Amino acid sequence: MSKKKNRNKQEAASEELNQQEDILIFKRERKTTENVLDELFGELDSQTDIENDIADLGTEESDDTVIAEKPEKNKFFFGFAIFVVVMAIIGMISSVRFVVNGISSLMDNTSLKEEFTGFILPVVANDIAPFSSENEIAHSAKVGCSIWNILLNKDISEYKKTPDGELQIPEYDVSASCKELFGSGAEMVHQSTGTADTRFIYSEQSHTYTCTYNMRYLSYAPGIVDMAQNGSVYTLTVNYFPPSISVVSQNIGIEQKPEKTMEYSISRENGKNTLLSVKEATIDAEQ
Repeated sequence: MSKKKNRNKQEAASEELNQQEDILIFKRERKTTENVLDELFGELDSQTDIENDIADLGTEESDDTVIAEKPEKNKFFFGFAIFVVVMAIIGMISSVRFVVNGISSLMDNTSLKEEFTGFILPVVANDIAPFSSENEIAHSAKVGCSIWNILLNKDISEYKKTPDGELQIPEYDVSASCKELFGSGAEMVHQSTGTADTRFIYSEQSHTYTCTYNMRYLSYAPGIVDMAQNGSVYTLTVNYFPPSISVVSQNIGIEQKPEKTMEYSISRENGKNTLLSVKEATIDAEQ
């Protein structure tokens, strides 16, 4: 029995010893594990440092965000500058175009006014009576205006001349000239007309006009002082000046005063002019 008790004591002591050894081994392993964790992640006491590092990272990201705003502002100002430059160029082009168009328009009006002056000169020179349609014009006035149109606006070098230096103009040229002034439907009765100094004598045998003329005895010279357009119809305000006074005043620079003012209506289509009417102007125009 004593042996059995001793054996039990020995076994108990051995178990207790084994337990102590297991505890020591566990503590060593735990310490070893903690050391490994500390080496990998740092000590648990350094948690505050980790939080500070995280805060620093957040601050750096915020700084990056602020820095990133600068390129956006630069892009905005760069784009705005380009917009301003483009608008300035467009404005400059528009201004240049406006000036060019204005000059072109002024030149066109000047050119057209000169063309109209030449067109109405034979009518003004003949001092035609007012009319509102072509059939109201006297045939003698049509003859006079048509021949003056040839003398003033056509090449007369090919016409025959008499020994006295008088021109012989065919009848059909006078008829064609009448249609140029008053329209394609204008008709006229051929007849002699004019004054002693400016005489147009019609020959029924030869169907020609013998013209004795002197430019000094033109009745008037025109001065267009206003021009308005309504579609294809132009309304001209025309001052009538005696030609001799007009020439002298231009040479010495004196003021011209018109003897009267008339209003002309002209149809212009495809570059072709037709005189529609002539009437007295309601208000005298200044040159």
